[in-house]
Amino acid sequence: MVSLQPFYGAGVYALYYKGPFDAYSLLSGTEQPIYVGKADPKDVAAKDAVSQGTSLFDRLNEHKKNIAKATSTLRDEDFDCRFLIVQTGYQRAAEEYLINFFKPIWNNEIRICYGLGKHGDSATTRANKRSPWDTLHPGRQWASGLAEDQKPESQIRSEIEGHLKRVPPHATLEAILADFLSDLGQLAAGSFTTAENDKASVEADAVVADAPDDGVAAGGLF
Repeated sequence: MVSLQPFYGAGVYALYYKGPFDAYSLLSGTEQPIYVGKADPKDVAAKDAVSQGTSLFDRLNEHKKNIAKATSTLRDEDFDCRFLIVQTGYQRAAEEYLINFFKPIWNNEIRICYGLGKHGDSATTRANKRSPWDTLHPGRQWASGLAEDQKPESQIRSEIEGHLKRVPPHATLEAILADFLSDLGQLAAGSFTTAENDKASVEADAVVADAPDDGVAAGGLF
């Protein structure tokens, strides 16, 4: 992320860790993102990257600045990012899929080391507790002024270790592709395979009458 330069577009992105922080030893240097997110276009009616504005760059740059503040535990040169500019409206579905697929430990939905995306608390909400991300990676001034942690550091570390053992990081791109294809499910002649590996027969009136002899009807694979 050190060489990140301004660009136009909205879409989805992933952050990858490759550093020496001990709590991330099982994750470091793998193809498993530590965080994924989306950036909505500045204009909800935008039809191209330029009219979407620089929202994707802005979001990545914000993360870069927050990571740079955690000088005792993180370095911005230990992070890589990948991003995809998408047509307006597709970013939310793409983000949801990536979170469900990778289950990154920094994402709020996984409820482990969340809080990277917090923007600070106003003077009227100082009673809020410090996020797990700020507990594990101190450095943001507004977070240091909070009175209490949401979780003790020992609990955060234990949850990270347990999660990475239950959901082993993808070591290679080939492993990601294999799991992605597995997620698509199987289409067998005359039936579908459900998520529980049960067979669901295709109703006779749903079969295309003029399907080719090889059994694959147009539009049957998706």
